[in-house]
Amino acid sequence: MLIGHGWDLHQHSKDEKLILGGVEFDEDGFTGHSDGDILLHALCDGLLGATGKKDLGYYFPSNDSTPKNIPSTEILSEVLNIIDYQNLKLINLDITIVTQKFNVQEKARKIQENLSNLLNISKDLLNIKGKSSDDYGLIGDEKASLAIVSLLIEDA
Repeated sequence: MLIGHGWDLHQHSKDEKLILGGVEFDEDGFTGHSDGDILLHALCDGLLGATGKKDLGYYFPSNDSTPKNIPSTEILSEVLNIIDYQNLKLINLDITIVTQKFNVQEKARKIQENLSNLLNISKDLLNIKGKSSDDYGLIGDEKASLAIVSLLIEDA
């Protein structure tokens, strides 16, 4: 069994659409070199860490070598290839989004369905929670949001 942990934090931007777990919502999104999907970035880091690979920034640096505005679903697809995902079994995926900017539970079902398809796993293995920072700091001031992912995988 392998345990993975990943997190990602991005600033909010009125100029971007909110993309979370590969699902687009009609709300303010995040700044970033890619589409800014904090959930998929945290997931990718967790998968890479669990399998002993380097961090996400190593494979997708925030510079000209990575295409600007690359969809994070493409990043996830590449990470799944890097870790040889078809020979692994995801046992559990626990996701926490810390934000004051939007209601996570209103989006959780769509995100869960999309992640189930992207990872080819049962929705029952995915848990998505929303937390606030009680109006404290960058998150409390609605300047940024944070995604935290914990996961358990084993050889298939």
